[in-house]
Amino acid sequence: MNQITRTVLIVYSFLLGLISLVMLYALFDTTFFGLILSPLTTVVTDPVNKFIYLAIMLVIFASCVVTATFSILSGRLSHTRIRQTDIGSVDIGVDAMESIVLNSAKSAQVGIKSAKAHVSSAKNGAVRVRMSTVLYSNVEIPAMMAKVQERIKKDIEKYTGITVESVAVKVSRVEPVVAKVER
Repeated sequence: MNQITRTVLIVYSFLLGLISLVMLYALFDTTFFGLILSPLTTVVTDPVNKFIYLAIMLVIFASCVVTATFSILSGRLSHTRIRQTDIGSVDIGVDAMESIVLNSAKSAQVGIKSAKAHVSSAKNGAVRVRMSTVLYSNVEIPAMMAKVQERIKKDIEKYTGITVESVAVKVSRVEPVVAKVER
């Protein structure tokens, strides 16, 4: 999730949460919105409608909390510290891990034309890997992508010492193998 999307989600969830809290307050203080939201006062006075209104507002508020939590916690991994020594620490950057992922996919020689990798943090210091690929048409997709997943997991754990929680490979497109004829 990029920075703009996260910012929009945070602002949206904050505004929606604020609106739902104000509407919940209207349940208990009917004079607060007497002039502005006169249709709401008819909802608040009927006990059945009041209960339905309360349930809807609580669901909206809960969805705001979940959205805000998701957008804050799903940020891009900036670095992973793997060892603290007397001399200092060893930090491996996200770009380095993504390069390992792409090199592993390329070295697996399974017909990947191009790929993009994304590494994010997971629980207990592990990482999650997502890779989007464009394949050539002569590739047996399930078997070859399983081979790529195993290779990526093995290489990241071997070269960085960081546990890989999951490797998700998305095949976004399959392109034909075209022979180039030069004159």
